[in-house]
Amino acid sequence: RAVSYKDFSNFNRVWLETKELNSSKVYGLVYKELVAGIVVTENSKPLALLNKDIKSTYSVYVGKKLAPGIAQGNNAKNILIKYIPEWFVIAKGDEVITSGSDNIFFKGLKVGRIISVSSSQGYQNAVVEPYYKSNNPDYFRMIRKVK
Repeated sequence: RAVSYKDFSNFNRVWLETKELNSSKVYGLVYKELVAGIVVTENSKPLALLNKDIKSTYSVYVGKKLAPGIAQGNNAKNILIKYIPEWFVIAKGDEVITSGSDNIFFKGLKVGRIISVSSSQGYQNAVVEPYYKSNNPDYFRMIRKVK
C-alpha cells in the first residue's frame, strides 16, 4: 500500500507499507498487469521508485523479436530503453515487456510502447510511453521472488 510521497516535489518516489522486506534485494512493483517500477530499501523502509524515476532500472525485451534492453526513468513523461543492439529492427509502436533476466520481474509483464528510436555508439535507444500512469498511486503488488 502506498503511504505517502517521499518528497512533495517528486511524484516518482513513494513510501510503501509492507510486512516483508529484505534490504539487500530489489523488488518488482506491479499495478494490475502493468510494471509500475521497482522497490528498494531506504532507512530500513520500502521505497517505490516508479517507472519515471531516474534510478528505476530493469531489463526488458522490445518488439516481436525480443530485442534486449535496459529500461530507465528520466524524470519526464516517458521512459528510456537503452543498449538495444543495432542488429535488431525495432520501430515506433513496438511493445516493451519485462525480460525476467534480472530476477526483479518475470518475463512478459507490460511496460509500454515505443514512440521514437535513435542510434548512439553501436546501440539503439528508444523512448517509451509507459502503460502505467502514476497519477494516483495506491495499492500495488510487490514481486518478492522470481522462479
